[in-house]
Amino acid sequence: MKIAGTIPKMILLVIAIVMSGTIFSQESFYVYFMQNGKRINIKKSKIELKKEPFEIFIEYTAPVDLWVSSTFDDKIWHKAVKGKLLNELYVFKNIKNTFFDSEKTLILSRDNAFLWKKNHSDTISCLKTAKGRFYNLKKADYLYSLADSNKIQPKKIDKNVYLVFIYPEKDNNGEYIEIQRETVKINWVKKYKEETKAYERKKKALAKEKIKTAKYELKKKQKLVRKEKKRLDKLEKEKQKRLEKQKKKTEKENKKKK
Repeated sequence: MKIAGTIPKMILLVIAIVMSGTIFSQESFYVYFMQNGKRINIKKSKIELKKEPFEIFIEYTAPVDLWVSSTFDDKIWHKAVKGKLLNELYVFKNIKNTFFDSEKTLILSRDNAFLWKKNHSDTISCLKTAKGRFYNLKKADYLYSLADSNKIQPKKIDKNVYLVFIYPEKDNNGEYIEIQRETVKINWVKKYKEETKAYERKKKALAKEKIKTAKYELKKKQKLVRKEKKRLDKLEKEKQKRLEKQKKKTEKENKKKK
């Protein structure tokens, strides 16, 4: 398999069009995870998961074939994060069509990447979201290391997992052009961030600050209301004085006429 190194994302589309005259479909995808009914989005190429079964979701504008590197080794992930060209990511020179061979199992290999076909999913393939985007998913109740020939439950894992997702297309010369990449480092945690004491303290502090601000705004509003009432009362008194003055004047004029 011949692979041409390219610059990721939209720049490589321009290069592909200018250099080869090939026009690609410009589809896109993004990755997120689900665990215990909770959606976990990737932030700065990292996520935090508990040592429990999880699911990998791929959402597309339209389904496309992806290459996936999944391993305990961080070398490829670091290179991908740093923006190294596709031909420098050696695992993508050896693609195996075995990503879904083991049910509910995430296969790990430091020597090769896997093909995630656009019609492969651990549920009905190419389902649609409420917004009309397609998605497929990979369930990971177990992890299987090809190097160790070892099937592991998440609760027994003692290493981080590194994933790199590549969306490739062939140019007119039959060489693969990288259209998009996503990188993920799975950090294992005992609790999600929002379940930790530090998070709770921060949440309580923010809540107190909100209450303090609300009280201040209420006092400010009440002060303005009192000020406005005072102004209106003054206007009313002045009005009554004018009316009383006008009444006396009218009475005096009526007496003179008599």
